[in-house]
Amino acid sequence: MYALKGKSETGLMARVASGFARVTRRIRVSPFLDEYVRVPRHLGSLAVLFFLGAVAVFGMVRGGYTPDVLRAVASSAGFSIEKVDIRGNSRTSDIDVLAALGLDGDAALASLDVAAAQAEIAALPWVKSVSVRKIYPDRLTIAVVEREPFAVWQHNGRMDIIDRDGRIITARRAGAENHLPLVVGDGAGQAAAVFFAEMAAFPEMRERVQAYIRVGGRRWDLLLDNGVRVKLPARDVGRGLKAALSAGDGMELFARDVQSVDLRLEDRITVALSDEAMARRAEQEERQRRLRKAGRI
Repeated sequence: MYALKGKSETGLMARVASGFARVTRRIRVSPFLDEYVRVPRHLGSLAVLFFLGAVAVFGMVRGGYTPDVLRAVASSAGFSIEKVDIRGNSRTSDIDVLAALGLDGDAALASLDVAAAQAEIAALPWVKSVSVRKIYPDRLTIAVVEREPFAVWQHNGRMDIIDRDGRIITARRAGAENHLPLVVGDGAGQAAAVFFAEMAAFPEMRERVQAYIRVGGRRWDLLLDNGVRVKLPARDVGRGLKAALSAGDGMELFARDVQSVDLRLEDRITVALSDEAMARRAEQEERQRRLRKAGRI
């Protein structure tokens, strides 16, 4: 039994040695020494392949082709982006979002840089903030928070839509956002929110305002829908408007044939008549002069 076992082990060792000989070869260490070492067969080919692979990786990194290679590998592995869910966008189109990402049919989910994608989408005019998430194996979700339009700002020959902080969102297109208040002049966009808070106490006046005009960076004029210009004080706007409204029956003072109502002085209201009103007044005075001359009055 032991002999049989020993014979079997000897045969096994012989087969292993024979197999090892087939996958290795003897190489002389030195031409001056009679010594040999065994190295794996095809070691040279493997070394060449390793070298070429290293060169390819180096060239890929230095040439900036890493994202393309990763995209191709991920796509072939079944991780290409097949679904994009976009929500929260009403003024920003889906096409604009996808264009900002630069997605194509071979885009790979694994190679997508989330931080870079969020930065590209956040650069769109209406986008206030954005969150991009990967959901493997093939879905991308994008949650957009848009900026709220607050007013139209006329300045330097431009008409821009601004948010509450006075930051420009985008240029106003003709006929768009007609419901927004119009602020005019340097600094008007940044000062509008505070001023509108003061005007909130006078809704009957706000309904008649066609434009809010910033003057000298320190005070406002109101241009009413009938062309009357109301000159407000730099401070205590509420005091001036209350005095003007109490001088007549509500908005009566501003409904007359006046060109402007000056509320800048605390102790008086100065009213400038329009050209038409001045002409009518001159006619009336001339008529009265003639009647007095004729002795009729």
